[in-house]
Amino acid sequence: METIRFVERFIVYIEDHLREDIDFSEVLENMGVEQKSFLTIFTSLVGMTPAQYQEKRCMTEIAYEVFQGHRRLVDIIKYYGYRDVDQFKKIYSRTFGISVHETERNIKKMDLLDFISFEVVPTKQPKYKSQRAFIKSFRLIGIAQYFDINSYHSSYKYKFLKILERDGLIDEILRYNDGFVKGIFVQERVVDNEIEIFVGTASNQQTPFDETFTESMYYQIFDTSGAPDSAIDQVYEYIFRRWHFREEVNLTCDFSLELIKHTYSLDDADTKIQVWQALDE
Repeated sequence: METIRFVERFIVYIEDHLREDIDFSEVLENMGVEQKSFLTIFTSLVGMTPAQYQEKRCMTEIAYEVFQGHRRLVDIIKYYGYRDVDQFKKIYSRTFGISVHETERNIKKMDLLDFISFEVVPTKQPKYKSQRAFIKSFRLIGIAQYFDINSYHSSYKYKFLKILERDGLIDEILRYNDGFVKGIFVQERVVDNEIEIFVGTASNQQTPFDETFTESMYYQIFDTSGAPDSAIDQVYEYIFRRWHFREEVNLTCDFSLELIKHTYSLDDADTKIQVWQALDE
């Protein structure tokens, strides 16, 4: 429960600095908090990254001001720290699906974020089939992409997957899949203050791709199916809001690891997926 209280306090911190350019990496480092662990927990509990939360709260406050009509739009935008009007309009449209000039007649229909709350309920009945296993380190070959931790959105991982699928690179990576686990792994961790997304497969062959190694440790492996961009997030939400409260284990969150077991299409509702949650035992 201390973790939940810290997330709640961090939300208050964002609210207190809503109009500022928050360096989340520096703030967490000063607090002595491991960045990837916090990002995983915050996103699983709140449903968005800290950067996404700050952005949507800003857009919500701007929407209210536009609706009230007491100040010029350009003054409102500058007050919330946006200097590029065209860039602001893109963010606003992406957030609410309408232009800022359509706010007044659509305010009651808009997905505004006034405050955040999340339900935490220990579960008695498992929602997903899972198993615990100790798995020794093994080699992954694939492609890495890096993102700024201060602007990272949880959707970036899935957009990267879609790009690799579109360009035929997932199929190319899978040609080298001769390891004991079949499928595409997605590993997320912090490297040099950036979020690294590594998409690869278990392989012992020499390839033209990058390589990395998993960590030897116990994992609780959760089985699910569906499009990765929704199914995976739902599993993490279950783990951090429900499952781990009834388990006498500590979670290791400085990296995350998921396995997509077939890739006919990432949009296929029958895609088999495993979430490998590392355990500190």
